[in-house]
Amino acid sequence: MSAVRPIDRWFIDEVLPHERALLAMAMRLCGNGEDARDLVQDVFARMLTTEGWAAITNTRAFMLRTARNLAIERMRRSKIIDFRQIVDAEHMELAEDAPDPHQIAEGREAMSDFQQALGQLPERCRTVFVRRRIEEQSPRQIAADLNLSLSTLEKRLARAIELITRALEPRRRTDYDQPEEAGESAMVE
Repeated sequence: MSAVRPIDRWFIDEVLPHERALLAMAMRLCGNGEDARDLVQDVFARMLTTEGWAAITNTRAFMLRTARNLAIERMRRSKIIDFRQIVDAEHMELAEDAPDPHQIAEGREAMSDFQQALGQLPERCRTVFVRRRIEEQSPRQIAADLNLSLSTLEKRLARAIELITRALEPRRRTDYDQPEEAGESAMVE
C-alpha cells in the first residue's frame, strides 16, 4: 500500500467537497456541460500544482476565483464564436441616436435659459455677440458696420460672454450671496 501525500489528503478533504458548487459556477460561466466539466478539471489541476496550497485558508473561494479567471482567459483566447452569441447579437435592439424625452426637455430648458440671458444683455453687447457668435460674421466686418475699433468689438464680445456665462451658472448661491436688487444685478455694458 502506497503512502498518501499531504497534498492528496488536502485535495480529498478540502477541494473535492466543493466540486458541486464549482461545477454549478462553471455551468453559468461556460453555458454547456462539457465545457463546464473541462473547466472544473482545469481548476483541479491548478489546485494540485499550486505551490502554496497549504497556506490557502478559504479553499472554496480560491477555487471559485480560479474558475472565474480561467473562464475569462478561455474567452479571451477563443477564436470561435458561439452561434447563440451571433443570434443574440442579431436580435439585440440597437440604441437610437434620437434623444429621449428627458434630453429634449433639458435641451429646451437650456435654450430658453440662453435666450433669456441673451435678451438681458445690453444692446451693444447683444448686437456684437449675435453677429459674431450666432451669425458667424468676421470681426472686421462687424467693426466696420458698427463703426467700432476691433479692440472695442472684442471688449463688448468678451463682456457679452461673461454676462451670459454668469446668467447660465447653476443657482448655487445662498441668500447672502445674491446681488442687491438695484445695484449688482443690473447688467451694464
